[in-house]
Amino acid sequence: MSEGAGRKIVVIEDDDNIRPLVVAFLASAGYAVVSTADSSRAVELVRGEDPDLILCDIAMPGIDGYGVLKALQTDPATARYPVVFLTARREFTERVQAFRFGVVDYITKPFTRDVLLRRVERVLLGLDSRPGVATGEGGGAAGTLLEEVRREARTGVLSVPAAGGDSRVVIRAGEVVGGAAALPDGLSARFEEIDPSREQVVPHDGVKPLADAVELPSFEGLPESVRAALVVDDNAFFRRFLREILQAQGFTVHEAKDGGAALELALERRPWLILTDVDMPVMDGLELCRRVRRHSLIRHTPLVFLSGWDDFKNRCQGLEAGGDEYLSKHTPVRELLMRIRLVMRRYEDMGGRARSGPGLSGALDLVGVPGLLQMCHAGRLTGVLNVQSDPGVANIQFRQGEIVGAQLGEVSGEDAIFELLYWNRGTFEFQPGDPGAGVPLGERFDQLLLEGCRRLDERARG
Repeated sequence: MSEGAGRKIVVIEDDDNIRPLVVAFLASAGYAVVSTADSSRAVELVRGEDPDLILCDIAMPGIDGYGVLKALQTDPATARYPVVFLTARREFTERVQAFRFGVVDYITKPFTRDVLLRRVERVLLGLDSRPGVATGEGGGAAGTLLEEVRREARTGVLSVPAAGGDSRVVIRAGEVVGGAAALPDGLSARFEEIDPSREQVVPHDGVKPLADAVELPSFEGLPESVRAALVVDDNAFFRRFLREILQAQGFTVHEAKDGGAALELALERRPWLILTDVDMPVMDGLELCRRVRRHSLIRHTPLVFLSGWDDFKNRCQGLEAGGDEYLSKHTPVRELLMRIRLVMRRYEDMGGRARSGPGLSGALDLVGVPGLLQMCHAGRLTGVLNVQSDPGVANIQFRQGEIVGAQLGEVSGEDAIFELLYWNRGTFEFQPGDPGAGVPLGERFDQLLLEGCRRLDERARG
């Protein structure tokens, strides 16, 4: 019987010269082969074909090999399939990164038929012969075994004997999904594998999640009115990944696939947070950040870079462009949310009870006048906003989020709002209560703000 009989392999390779060669090599050994040049179809194809192994290139247009790997790992229906990178990248650091993120082997191009078939056969035999039970002994056994299970993207239950009973952690495709709050430093540990195609891998109800993997920062102190984010990335899978994380924290999420579309959407929707990739078509993330910082309407919006390239030079470029933070796309979810919360701390520090008003106060340079007015509008506040700066004092009356009066020295009405928009230093405080008589200024709040920002930008250019 041929060595590949009964085995199916999916090949994801954009090179029209290499892909048919790989398919021919595998087919000659009896493997059933399904291939695609479109990496965006990877999850759909793997889910439909149910392969024994996936061979995937790294450098591909659109979604690269790491993007494909991340998409497969985050989809419960495809997380269990083993992936081998097939690439021309020979650097040691690239190999280390690939194995760190869960590939089972790394084959470099060019290769011969014999080399490819031998490596594929070795991987499949290794998976077949892998024991369903793994154990660890000695000090730090639990941590060592957990790291090994994560690296191999295995699924099952890891248990550590303890005085009050075994501590258990549930793992799905290398990711901890539930279990003990912390693993004791016992002298032995045991991992029992589960086949996710036949059993549902979920933690038992009521079990506290593992603190370092599942317990996430709380955004309860952040007003609901400012939980709106814009995610910018040409990788659709990564956009979905971020969207699901933020939506679970109560955010409304808007998406754009390049900097040009993102800028238009930011001006239209006015998010309170922007998460952007760096390397994108049309307009990259650095240029997007520069343009955001030049536009008075969205200038103070917190902006976080999330990039696949993460070194000192890249970070410097991002921060010099005006970014508030620069993170690797491989940052753990818990740390990512912690960093986002720190970046958005300015809104928590302003008060927190944006709907009722008390405590809404702070420094003007953190949010800017446009952002401050939008917070009052979005929170549907009723009362008087007092702003103090070197030029003087401004009083803005709000009723249900609409501006019904404004006074800045001798100037009143819409002109007072336009003048206030030039301020970039000072302090503010909102006092809830009856704002007095008055009708909304201008036709709509949005039009009033846009006109003021247009005048501000024209003066800046002049």
